[in-house]
Amino acid sequence: MMFKDSTVSPENIVCTGITLGKPLLQLQLGHATASVPGKNNEDFHGIVTPHEEREAQTRGIAVAIADGVSGNGGGRLASETAVKSLLRDFYGAPAIWNITQALDKLLRSINDWLFSENARHPEYEGMVTTLTMIVFRGNYYHMAHVGDTRVYRQRGDVFKQLTIDHTWERSDMRHVLKRAVGLDSHLVVDYTDGELIPGDVFLMASDGIWEVLGDRVVREIMQGGGSTQAIAEELVERSIKNQVQYMGRNDATAIVIAVDEYSANP
Repeated sequence: MMFKDSTVSPENIVCTGITLGKPLLQLQLGHATASVPGKNNEDFHGIVTPHEEREAQTRGIAVAIADGVSGNGGGRLASETAVKSLLRDFYGAPAIWNITQALDKLLRSINDWLFSENARHPEYEGMVTTLTMIVFRGNYYHMAHVGDTRVYRQRGDVFKQLTIDHTWERSDMRHVLKRAVGLDSHLVVDYTDGELIPGDVFLMASDGIWEVLGDRVVREIMQGGGSTQAIAEELVERSIKNQVQYMGRNDATAIVIAVDEYSANP
């Protein structure tokens, strides 16, 4: 299975699955990721379309983002393992499982593995990861979320955060995760779904985007126009530039997904 890197051009992908009485949709995908100089990027993201996996034609187009955390820098192993395992196994799951069932069973399995690895290898110093995945199928999206990576949606004039940050509410602990993959033996995941409308634009972002730039700047960039790839790259570039000014250490990853009505004409 192939995982895209941030150098590919944006592409239009027909949203798989047909909903009777609804328009056929297409997605335009753009994505970028970077870390501050001298730091290993502990974010990881993956996108699976029918170009990479034939099963995506029936099971849906999957997009996942993760932000790894570890006391000794092993967060990249956690994020990459979680994303790759989830995207690979999702398309091999039994057909009788619906999307939420499949994601729940697979995420619990990944959590069990990470949690046991942390117990066996204390030198990892708590290797855990946030993880957010959206499956686009037909005219609907299905989302699984744990941690503080965020999903925003621009619909008309409304810019809305669709996820909840699983961090402690105390001001001195607002960056400490209370729910993450590998953090606890019992994983609790938020599952939501909704209808897709032509014109919707989704943003999946690690905290290096939303924390460093703030919602106002993120919203302005999202509403500024341009291709999905241009928007993703601007978000990441602005984040890295701003972090350098105050010695920030957050990796920045942005995935932008635009929904439109399918047209056979170029």
